[in-house]
Amino acid sequence: MVKRACILDHPNHRSSHSTPTPRGGGLGVLAAIGLGLILALQAGLEVRAIAVTVLGFGLLGLADDLLSLGTKLKFSVMTALGTLVVWMAGPVASMGVSESFSIALPLWLGFTGSVLWVFVAANAVNFMDGSDGLIVAIFVPVGLALGLTGEGAAGITGYALAAGLVGFAIFNVPRAWLFLGDSGSLAIGAVFAVAGLQLIETPGDVWLYPLLILPVLSDVLLTLAGKVRNGIGFLNPHRTHAYQLLARMGWPHWRVALAYFIASSLCAVMAMLGATLGGVAPFAMFLAAVVAASFLHAWIRRKAIRFGLDLKT
Repeated sequence: MVKRACILDHPNHRSSHSTPTPRGGGLGVLAAIGLGLILALQAGLEVRAIAVTVLGFGLLGLADDLLSLGTKLKFSVMTALGTLVVWMAGPVASMGVSESFSIALPLWLGFTGSVLWVFVAANAVNFMDGSDGLIVAIFVPVGLALGLTGEGAAGITGYALAAGLVGFAIFNVPRAWLFLGDSGSLAIGAVFAVAGLQLIETPGDVWLYPLLILPVLSDVLLTLAGKVRNGIGFLNPHRTHAYQLLARMGWPHWRVALAYFIASSLCAVMAMLGATLGGVAPFAMFLAAVVAASFLHAWIRRKAIRFGLDLKT
């Protein structure tokens, strides 16, 4: 169907594939999430925020797949959608090291920070969707952890996300002949972010959901920091994410995906352990994972430099 609709990803100098490949596989993943939401609705659970997120970000991504929307327009729509779903899901009200050491956030700050969280998560997943099996490897453990630690519609969404990606893996692993497309990557990131917002109950819980997707966040944010240091514009095209550097150094796609699967699984275990222990555990787990991710990212960049790669392109 995506071939007939001419939804193709044509390779360029930054691509990790060499032939035009259909994109739009994310629609199947979103269908799985939608089925999960129908089951949640039948159980009498509140699904509006996640349902609007799936529909809104899925349609935005599909429009971008079909029409190649400009960055400013896409970011503006994402901000508007993020504002809507945060209003529906509820913003973060407080945060801290633990319940005993926390601060209540002014409404404007909590709301703005929550919208930014949705915006960053959606874009980060979109930026990372560039290697065969990578999003599957990262988000199957994430979805399972979300289901195991969450409850209500958010927990069901986690299981549905994992199930949808396992089904998509047939077409994307070990060699992709179908890509998620923006319809999948933007929506997956946003759905996870909104589900996380709905599951925050204590000030310490705010660390659990960035921890769950830390392999994504650390790669994207540390890569952007590297671009700033090298005098490269934020939105300029590049191939300097850690996963791209590994591929450029000769790692096959399956090996890159396996490395990120291990990292994602470790973060999932840490997040579940933090949720079980409570207190300062979520913050401690998050901080330890950030330190480890920073060292790994720096090691990959140093290895890439020794390999002779240009980190400005």
